[in-house]
Amino acid sequence: MIDSKYLYVANRYAANVIVGKTMRLVSVVMAVSLLQGCFGAPSIDDTMDEYTARLSRVLDKPLTQEALSQGALSQGALSQETFSQEALPDSTLAATSNIALPSHTYPTLAELGNNVTPLNINIREFYAIQDCELGRIVAERNTALGKTQLPSQRLQYEHRLLNVLANCEARLQAADNPIASTVAAWRKQKQVQYQSVWANVVQTSTEMKLGLSMAGSPLQASENKDAKATVNALNFINGLAETLKQKNAVDTNVEASANNNGELEQQLQIIASSRLPAKLWQTQAVLNNRLALLNQVLAPALNNVKCENGIDSDKATILRNVFYLYFIEEIQPIASTLNSYHYQLQPLWEQWAGNTALNAPFKAHIRTHAVDNFTQYSATMKAHVTLWQNFLGRCNLSPTAP
Repeated sequence: MIDSKYLYVANRYAANVIVGKTMRLVSVVMAVSLLQGCFGAPSIDDTMDEYTARLSRVLDKPLTQEALSQGALSQGALSQETFSQEALPDSTLAATSNIALPSHTYPTLAELGNNVTPLNINIREFYAIQDCELGRIVAERNTALGKTQLPSQRLQYEHRLLNVLANCEARLQAADNPIASTVAAWRKQKQVQYQSVWANVVQTSTEMKLGLSMAGSPLQASENKDAKATVNALNFINGLAETLKQKNAVDTNVEASANNNGELEQQLQIIASSRLPAKLWQTQAVLNNRLALLNQVLAPALNNVKCENGIDSDKATILRNVFYLYFIEEIQPIASTLNSYHYQLQPLWEQWAGNTALNAPFKAHIRTHAVDNFTQYSATMKAHVTLWQNFLGRCNLSPTAP
């Protein structure tokens, strides 16, 4: 029989002691559900803490992150062979090095900002364009407020300027005014610079930095505020560059959206509120780093659990229940949500990887988390699942509800 120390009773104030392994595990789930209803769902770190602590208790092994980091090996709690990769099944040989949080890899503003050369208009040219709206737009940029525009405000200004330049050029050409060729040159200059102005919104806006590096609250299996709207918001901002890039001309429909202060700012606020990319990347880092460590010590510990002739033992059954209640029921749904949003955003990241207006450090940040770290996290998750599949198969158990 398994000593009761392997089991955890969630409600210590219960009047009656719940007897039986299954009933005890059910009480844990009920208690956790009640707490979640009062205080919200636990973070992925909290869930990993519970999962690891429960396994540690059942196996009587120091599997917790704290125990391992405090030198369990040197104290003799675990042998060196326990940690050696040679002792692990092939299925668990995923990369075990930690992956960085997004807040640690976002480049500095000095690495990200694009310099945009302003129009050089002399006094004679300035007075020559007073009949166009262009004169007013240029004067607006030269004010103190115009010189301190936020990246999003600058993008809106550039949209307006491109359309005004096109309209002014057409009017001057119709009047056979020789300055029409000068205005045409200005328009071509601003057309080329537009991508850099757009890139400044993506790379240097406060809202974008929050969305791409500062996770705030953790990713949940569901009810992630503004998450779906963030996918649309990111694609909206991407579209402001793509239309001009592909058509090499001003698109009035896109211009209307970009020139609408409320629309563009609203999309940026959604990104800042949700911080979806940063949440995805932080969550995959936590899962990878915690599970990679756990995989190393859990594989040999499970191998030591006896299942004679494929007949499950009490300890094996309890381990299966812990795996189901914490990994299958709590961790895997979060991972599924993470994967879903990752694949929704993947086409966007691929477009940005090929956009020459975006700077190399920024693209390296995206590639690190959306490609390299996701690949490593996926391998670590797969290794953990395979580890349990091997154990449950050996003990003739299925990962079903207890």
